[in-house]
Amino acid sequence: MENKSLEDRLARVDRMVATRMGEQNIPGYSLIVMKDGRVVFKKSYGFADLADQGSVVTSDTIFGLASLTKTFTALTLLTLVDRGLIDLDSPVGKYMDGLSPPYQALTIRQLASMTGGVPERLAREVPWKRQLPILDSTPLVSQPGSRFLYSNYSYRLLGTVIANVTGRPYLEMVREIILGPLGMQSTATTVLLQETGRVARGYGDNMGRGPLRAIEYKNPAVSFSAGMLASTTDDLSRYVEGLLSRKMLSEKGYQTLWYQRPPLSTGEPSAWAFGWHAGTNEKMGGQYVVAMNGGTQGVASTIIILPESNSAVIALCNLRKPPVYAIARNVAHIVFGSGEPPENPEEFENFGSTGAD
Repeated sequence: MENKSLEDRLARVDRMVATRMGEQNIPGYSLIVMKDGRVVFKKSYGFADLADQGSVVTSDTIFGLASLTKTFTALTLLTLVDRGLIDLDSPVGKYMDGLSPPYQALTIRQLASMTGGVPERLAREVPWKRQLPILDSTPLVSQPGSRFLYSNYSYRLLGTVIANVTGRPYLEMVREIILGPLGMQSTATTVLLQETGRVARGYGDNMGRGPLRAIEYKNPAVSFSAGMLASTTDDLSRYVEGLLSRKMLSEKGYQTLWYQRPPLSTGEPSAWAFGWHAGTNEKMGGQYVVAMNGGTQGVASTIIILPESNSAVIALCNLRKPPVYAIARNVAHIVFGSGEPPENPEEFENFGSTGAD
């Protein structure tokens, strides 16, 4: 398969996605593949709303992003670092009042690299402003800097830092720094975008154990800067093009975003940089890959980027379960790897986080 043409590989992608859609009872799916800086494949499958058979998914259909939002938070944060407004090695207490000593001493770098020991789960799913005092009274779960621990709360704290430093709401800063310059007019929250009539209905099937049922998107005020955004594959292709242009940040900023993986207590580098899982991937010829998944009720999102070859896979879906994430990984393997998808369709499931947001 190594000598197969790009056209052959993309035809294989199309067949594989169509097959998985049927096998996994997936309502709707939108996919874009970029290679050498240009879109080489764009196709959408299924329906945005199963109750409306006219609502076919397109690259302009809006899906929740869930934890893909963290990549926007990281980019916004590093832009403010480039502007001299935030110091990554300063404690978060410099930018937020009222935190207890364990939290106020955490550095911005530890929060962004998820090495601060911030817990992942709290008992209550309430808007972020009400979560904050609950979090602040919850002990850290590991020594700061010692281990990677995926935590939505780390990125919600960063959203508050962004707002405090600029004196403007988090989403407004994301618009100014990313959405506006890149022409991402269909990216905001599901609540703000509902009036467009293009927001896909979310579905669940109890992780493959039950029938499909329509479910409501999570309140953006709960997810905040860890998971509040929604977008289209067209808009996300603009986002990826902007990232790959190397013009969104300074060179130092890009190194921090994608390449600087902090050493852990084991002596090994973390598999996480800033907002992205990162590392070489043998399944794709040993290329350096950065990737992120998002997942919550009715949402499955994936971006896989190969920075050195200006290539990417972008996928959005209105059903969350492990085999959905495997589709995008298989696409990357077919197009950028050996050309054959793994025999186990879930083989790539662990590359990236499916997070609770």
